[in-house]
Amino acid sequence: MADWSGQDYSRVSALQRSVAAESLAELVVDGSEWILDIGCGDGFLTAEIAARLPHGYIVGVDASPRMVATAGRRGPATPVGPVYVCADARRLPFGRSFDMVVSFNALHWVPQLGEALAGVAAVLRPRGRALIQMVCAGTRPSIESTAMQVAGHPRWASRFAGFSTPFIHPQPAELRELADSCGFQVASMTVLDREWDFGTVEQFTAWCAVGSTAWTERLPESDRAAFVDDLVAAYEPVVGQAGLVRFMQVRAELHL
Repeated sequence: MADWSGQDYSRVSALQRSVAAESLAELVVDGSEWILDIGCGDGFLTAEIAARLPHGYIVGVDASPRMVATAGRRGPATPVGPVYVCADARRLPFGRSFDMVVSFNALHWVPQLGEALAGVAAVLRPRGRALIQMVCAGTRPSIESTAMQVAGHPRWASRFAGFSTPFIHPQPAELRELADSCGFQVASMTVLDREWDFGTVEQFTAWCAVGSTAWTERLPESDRAAFVDDLVAAYEPVVGQAGLVRFMQVRAELHL
């Protein structure tokens, strides 16, 4: 899994924070829950949830050491958290400790999604619940599938020999089947066609530079900007406008 720069992510994460904030607005808690935030990134949203848990506790986990390091610099944990742990969603280092798991815009970076959902189920207490938000399949190419196409171009192909697709965009029905197989009941599921206008090609390019870490970390530093430029150029015809990203998002509430 890619080791994303938490500092760079903090600078360009307005899109991720915006769509996650919508889910947070619908998050119902009584303030005493123990919550696990999977794919906590720079810890911004984890801290937001912590403020709503005066008698609970929250732990943020991320597979990226640099993300966890950035999150940890937000300040000392209070008695309700947050604390941050570097961990793989498929092999979470906890027992059945949590009343709720949340994951915003992260699990599509775990190609073994069934293993991740099984990991979520394994850390939830009986009658626990999970709120999962992730990119799902759609009819148009995604920015990530476009990156895979660019990686196959003659200019870059030799650098990506043996490279495995680092993401999954499941069909909503596939997500439902995987959740069922892990013992969850799907309480609700919604799919939205989202878009975000970065305003300028330069700002979109900066966002792509962070989001394409799984690809660019395989390249010499001197070649990374050129790969991102190729990605931006290849993606513009997909949406028909410079600086715009469009994606399908699934939001699912799962109950044990």
